[in-house]
Amino acid sequence: MSQSTLPSADKLIKLLELRDFKTLRKTFKEAEQADIGEFLSEAPLDICVALLRLVPRNRRSDLFSYIEEERQVELVEELPDEIVTSFVNEMEPDNRTKLLENVTTETRDQILQRLDPEEESIARQLLSYPEDSVGRLMTPDFLALDPYMTVAEALESIRWKTSIPPEFLHYLFVTNTKGELMGEVSLASLILSDPANLPISQVMKQTHVTLTPFQESGEAVELFRKYDRNYMPVVNDKGVLVGIVTADDVFDVAEEEATEDIQQFGGQAVLEYSYFQTPILTMVRKRVGWLAVLFLSGFLSGHAIRNYEDTFSQWSFLMFFLPMIIAAGGNSGTQSASLVIRGMALNEISTQDAWRVFCREMAVGLLLGLCLASIGYFLPSIWGLDPRIGIVISMSLVCVVIFGVLSGSMLPFLFRALKLDPAVVSSPFISTLVDLSGILILFNIFLLMMKFVPFQ
Repeated sequence: MSQSTLPSADKLIKLLELRDFKTLRKTFKEAEQADIGEFLSEAPLDICVALLRLVPRNRRSDLFSYIEEERQVELVEELPDEIVTSFVNEMEPDNRTKLLENVTTETRDQILQRLDPEEESIARQLLSYPEDSVGRLMTPDFLALDPYMTVAEALESIRWKTSIPPEFLHYLFVTNTKGELMGEVSLASLILSDPANLPISQVMKQTHVTLTPFQESGEAVELFRKYDRNYMPVVNDKGVLVGIVTADDVFDVAEEEATEDIQQFGGQAVLEYSYFQTPILTMVRKRVGWLAVLFLSGFLSGHAIRNYEDTFSQWSFLMFFLPMIIAAGGNSGTQSASLVIRGMALNEISTQDAWRVFCREMAVGLLLGLCLASIGYFLPSIWGLDPRIGIVISMSLVCVVIFGVLSGSMLPFLFRALKLDPAVVSSPFISTLVDLSGILILFNIFLLMMKFVPFQ
């Protein structure tokens, strides 16, 4: 279990109330930035503002990236312009882009105007790329080496590159005079290279996997997952190296995509902020639309039952088994949908696999239905009903489970063909669809059985 490098929240607040600024400054100087960022994200805003002022200046810009995005926006609005400009100037370009994406247009323009000319140019360039593109994720901070310089010259060049953050010195690229990417070389290979007068072109390895600024960020996630890389170079249409994307930024994108899929699969619109940061009225607005649609669709189930009112009144025992049957169909459909949607997200399943999935789910649905039918057959006897009712229940379970798994597995393909997010095929949507089919299946099988083997 991980342990925080910070004292408890109560102790920090107590130190602030006692105005023990010396202890607080020392604490913030020694503690891990991730722990400080987590505390500042959860603390009341006024306390957060007061404590942030006590963080050493050389740590503020890095610390800011560890604070939750919603709190970052609040701090930008609360802190004096001079402090905001100071740490935004020093932030890494990719982290600064995330911040500027979340603030209002007016605030963004004000921040950009106060930045140093060079940093303003970089910030505007990254913001010029489409939203959710690789260009918004990348940083232009990288070290490019000449292929003709020797290993010794390269190491000497690295020592003097004080403008590039130390963590980026692990990502060394080789470019020609036009800036076109030729390859990459690790710092370790340079240090271990012997003799030291070898040209970089003999030490480097060619780069076969690259990104482009206009690629969707989701594609970057897939490439990072496929090639298991810590970083990837970004090149323009001419092959010129324009930046790099690191794994931590891609992890954030993957987390956002997974969160969106889960929320949509639950039958609601995507939340822009975290659960506690989302106002109650916004939460209601995001959820009421789907609930209203599903509520009205439930009317179809009620209408179907009404059409079998006479059957229901005469054979009232059917109502005991109806919830069980429609639940089996809904649950099996949700299982299939979640598997297919996850497979699509991981690129394990493509639209060309629809027939293969259909055949597999047909077989799975049949076997699952038979398993449940073997249990359902004996349930009517518990209440002393005619054993033939068990046949009706068993046949209904097989049919409704097959319909459920086929609906759950095929609807994602339909939504993708319509250029919609397959995650929209939420479990409530499938459950409502299977509710209607379950009612129709149960009553029609019962009525069909009545024609051949009348019940007394």
